[in-house]
Amino acid sequence: MMTKGLKLIKLLFSLSIFVCAFFAVLELTYFLSFSFPKQGLTIKGDPWLQTARVLFENMILLSLFIIQHSAMATEKFKNLIINLGLKDMNRSIYVSATVAVLLLITRYWQTTIHVVLWDLDLNYKPLFFIYISIHATAWTIIYVANVCTDFPELLGLKQVYYSLRNLPDPIQRKSYKLQRLLSHMRHPSFLGFLLVFWFFPLMTLDRLLLAIILTLYMYIAWNTDNEDYHYQKDMYERKYHELQRLNSPDGRKIL
Repeated sequence: MMTKGLKLIKLLFSLSIFVCAFFAVLELTYFLSFSFPKQGLTIKGDPWLQTARVLFENMILLSLFIIQHSAMATEKFKNLIINLGLKDMNRSIYVSATVAVLLLITRYWQTTIHVVLWDLDLNYKPLFFIYISIHATAWTIIYVANVCTDFPELLGLKQVYYSLRNLPDPIQRKSYKLQRLLSHMRHPSFLGFLLVFWFFPLMTLDRLLLAIILTLYMYIAWNTDNEDYHYQKDMYERKYHELQRLNSPDGRKIL
């Protein structure tokens, strides 16, 4: 009875985190692409001191994200979870912490308008459509790429489900080369996030801090190599030829 109760708790927890992750991603999308500083804000006291305070507090939030994202991905933390008998919950626990930190960032991030590097007028319609198109494209790349990389496994739901069915860890069903790629880059997309971070109409110091820190973190943390590149290239070419065969009248490969 106790075992069944524990399994139910694990399943409900992973399901709730799966749903919360979608909410957090929507919050992050709004925060990064559509949350603009309010016009006409006044700064009380010394503007440079206020700016320094805001940047310091924002840096604490970014540090929380980096520490959580890095520390909980180490083998030492994973072994701790295994020793607690929660191996199948490892990914769900990781995602739950990520969701919590992302919500902290989106809720408590502060804007400073004392220094503005550039301010693009989105009332100019061509510029507005360019901005919307670039961000829509970037988020589409991010969403589609993550869906294609097996997002139930990425968010930890599949691990718990497989465990309840007495099946091996779903990551073991993936090829060695794919496992190797995922160990170097757990989720895409570098280009999509770069566009979102840097192509922003109002570049304040806090936005610049966010763009610099997260870009550097991605560059350091996503350590893909030449072998990973060739694996992705081979997979792309294989899918391309498969689609060619499907679209050809006689089902044969088109050269």
